[in-house]
Amino acid sequence: MAIEVPGRSAPVLIDADVVVAGGGSAGIAAAVTAAQQGARTVLLERYGFLGGNATAAYVGSVCGLWRTTSDGFDYVSRGFAQQWAESLVKRGGAFGPAPYKESAVLVYVPWHYKRQADVFVQREPNLTALLHATVTDVVRTGRVIDAVIVGSKRGPVAITASVFIDASGDADVAFHAGCRVESGGAGQRQFPSIQLMMQHVDVQAFADAGLNQMLGELLATTGQSTQWNLTRSAGSAIPSLRPGEVTAAMTRVGVGEDYHSPDMTDLFEATEAEFTGRAVAERTAAFLKAEVPGFGESYLADTPTQLGIRETRRGVGEYVMTGEDVLGAARFDDAIGCGAWPQELHVTGKGTEYIWLEPGAYYQMPLRSLIAADADNLLLAGRCFSATHEALASTRVIGPSMTQGEAAGVIAALAAQKGLPVRSVDAAEAQRILAGRGAFLG
Repeated sequence: MAIEVPGRSAPVLIDADVVVAGGGSAGIAAAVTAAQQGARTVLLERYGFLGGNATAAYVGSVCGLWRTTSDGFDYVSRGFAQQWAESLVKRGGAFGPAPYKESAVLVYVPWHYKRQADVFVQREPNLTALLHATVTDVVRTGRVIDAVIVGSKRGPVAITASVFIDASGDADVAFHAGCRVESGGAGQRQFPSIQLMMQHVDVQAFADAGLNQMLGELLATTGQSTQWNLTRSAGSAIPSLRPGEVTAAMTRVGVGEDYHSPDMTDLFEATEAEFTGRAVAERTAAFLKAEVPGFGESYLADTPTQLGIRETRRGVGEYVMTGEDVLGAARFDDAIGCGAWPQELHVTGKGTEYIWLEPGAYYQMPLRSLIAADADNLLLAGRCFSATHEALASTRVIGPSMTQGEAAGVIAALAAQKGLPVRSVDAAEAQRILAGRGAFLG
């Protein structure tokens, strides 16, 4: 059954050069960059704060910033991403590179990430941020997107622009515009997780017991007993910069009798997943208290605003990056940035599969994967980036996502200022601008 919804007009709230949908890490990078390049830019975010998974899901660590070298770690995500990371460290909200498996991460406090986003956005005179603004529809003429429709407490409003950047995480603009989107791979999406913010942890006792090596052994053995039956057999607990605080990442959230990865664009599955996630968090916190040294007097302070979502819809661009491109350290003439994070797959069983590049290797990301194949003025960044399920397992993390966002901001500003379709922007010119901004193109 369907109900016809009466048509209604949506007043144009703002006419801009560039509209960025989604205020996560990729969207922040895209919007700030476009504004800095002289474009009148609007950033739309559905929550009352920016940061996406980094703040709404308490990810706790920025992955993909560095590659390994013979004497340590070297930034592979430079430009905006490096500026962002170093600013977080300077404000006392992060530290790194912290060695993690065969790479390194930036450990951060979500509050500082959130406030830094406010500062970065508010200091740009060409940038208008609209919070509590959810894209609900798209107005399109042929291959040109004319406006996005935003749901608000006063009803629908329209935001018009010359160029649109879909950094929504769920390819909302591409989907509503009728562009091709894909979801998952081989019949499976990556599982989401729910983080645990544990307080009053004896971090020294945890460290003395072996930190995450010890924790991994417990998760794989005691954690899989009938008493606990935890949803993951591996994970980590990372002490933050705050005394006694640890962010625990060791859950996998599924739905249905078969506990499959939820489709977070489906209202029923998304709701079940959020309820299930909090129950999983509670059981996992109890395990930490009972079984892990240093956690005996700790408590579960909170879980995040939402699950940590790894994969829903992604756009289809003029080029679709593949897993072979990632693992083979691909090179592209139209490269707009680089990445070195492994394929990190949360798909089958209870473990996490890491497929690493060769030590020191990195791949390039092509401009063509930012350009939506079915529209003349739509760019894709972050989890919306045009990649296969396997490639997205690397390109989706924060470092590469910010790199994509910065490049999308440059290309969008050029296209808007020159009155060109995004595919007609000269790649060499975009590369020169990105290099001037400090980006690493390979």
